[in-house]
Amino acid sequence: MEFVRFIFSKKFLKHFLISIGITAFLLWITFYSLSWYTKHSDYIVVPDFRGQLFSDIAQGDRFSDFKFAINDSIFDSDKPKGAILSQDPYPGSRVKHNRMVYLTIVSIIPEKTPMPDLRDLSLRQAQSMLESAGLKPGKLIFIKSFDEDAVQNQLYRNMVIAPGTRIDKGSVIDLQVGMGAKASEMKKDTIGVDSLLKW
Repeated sequence: MEFVRFIFSKKFLKHFLISIGITAFLLWITFYSLSWYTKHSDYIVVPDFRGQLFSDIAQGDRFSDFKFAINDSIFDSDKPKGAILSQDPYPGSRVKHNRMVYLTIVSIIPEKTPMPDLRDLSLRQAQSMLESAGLKPGKLIFIKSFDEDAVQNQLYRNMVIAPGTRIDKGSVIDLQVGMGAKASEMKKDTIGVDSLLKW
């Protein structure tokens, strides 16, 4: 009974309210100090680095608020070597100063691939194999041969290239293709001349 009276007494309520006020003040001081120590409100926005060259953003003071690391590199013959393909954190993210930004770039050193054996294949088959190997079809050079539309030789930089030779992905391969019956239909003075056509 005395305890209940004490709880509802002015003296207890006064001390209780004072203790709540002190606790709230201490909590505010604690959170404010942590916010100041960690610079909670001091952030910068991550730019969109995609499409730019790694060498351009890594040099100079333009992006000195960030640190950069190449996380991965991917071969892409249609994009400049060293171009940034993706980034983490994403563009627009709010981060602290000196935040590490992880980048995926186009491989600076070309990836190698073995030259497939295209001889005696049809043009359709040869084209499919070139694309599968990451190579590009170049010129068709039609020559006298009984195998019509069949590949007779594969050329890299105007030289015959042997199957299995490792070359850069994205390299252009020209093909010598047999004319078959078409050769007999040509005039005698033009039969010995190769016909150069675009694929």
